[in-house]
Amino acid sequence: MTDIAERDLQPTIQAWDQAAWSLAALAATARDDGPPELMAAARDLLAAAGLTGALGRHPPGLGTPAPRQIASQAAAALHQASALGSGCGYLWGARSDEALLAQGHASAQAAVPMARFMLPVMGDLARRVTAPGARMLDVGTGVGALAVSFAQAFPQLHILGIDILDRALDLARQAIAASGAADRVTVRKQDVAEFADDTGFDVAWLPAPFIPQPALHAGLPRVTAALRPGGWLILGHGKLGGTPVEDALTRLKTITYGGTALDEAAACHLLRNAGLTSVRPMATPAGAPAITIGQKPA
Repeated sequence: MTDIAERDLQPTIQAWDQAAWSLAALAATARDDGPPELMAAARDLLAAAGLTGALGRHPPGLGTPAPRQIASQAAAALHQASALGSGCGYLWGARSDEALLAQGHASAQAAVPMARFMLPVMGDLARRVTAPGARMLDVGTGVGALAVSFAQAFPQLHILGIDILDRALDLARQAIAASGAADRVTVRKQDVAEFADDTGFDVAWLPAPFIPQPALHAGLPRVTAALRPGGWLILGHGKLGGTPVEDALTRLKTITYGGTALDEAAACHLLRNAGLTSVRPMATPAGAPAITIGQKPA
């Protein structure tokens, strides 16, 4: 790199350094569990960035979602970027427990918005998941945070979570045992590409950004087969079709996660090819993954 190139790059590095530390300050302030001097410095940085006021010690917006969720979302981004920068972007097994937990708790934020906004437009799914014997499949369950969140939101719902990473499943079992929903949440080591379960699910969650393409293509028909007639599959995927930087970032994240990049058209094509009907993308807020849904014929 030439001296000129280095000089041109320095302002960008400084701006991104500021953004990274600001994100860390947001996570620390949301947790509010550090020494007083550190917490005061973190709040000062957020104040300088214009993120103070309505909630006093917390920046605006931390009340919904909860501060813990904001902290997890911010920390997850930092952990994943750090993994890429340190050369182990693909190696989930090499990441710390804190990184796995942060990613899991960030993902768990999907349960409440889904209950509030998606279920009313998904046929009779709202009735299904509140009925005795309701069942959900959580593919790529990780530390089980999403599974526990759904179990807490729907007291009749039984969830099976599958994953291929032993350490994440160990963390999941600990979280499930402490959740009060241990009788309704089960996890097991299972590759979705080899999934087979004939007991039937009312809904399945399939996060494409965390599932390699061969496993996704092999597992999708298996998951569809495991749905009860009239059951729904919810396919999460990265948002594409934004600005060039947004699309490039989505692709980089997906590759770093070891998953499959899909736009809306590709997601709809996959679900239709799996034999699902009523296939359509769902509107999701900024920062949330794109979601495409499909229903198994009754």
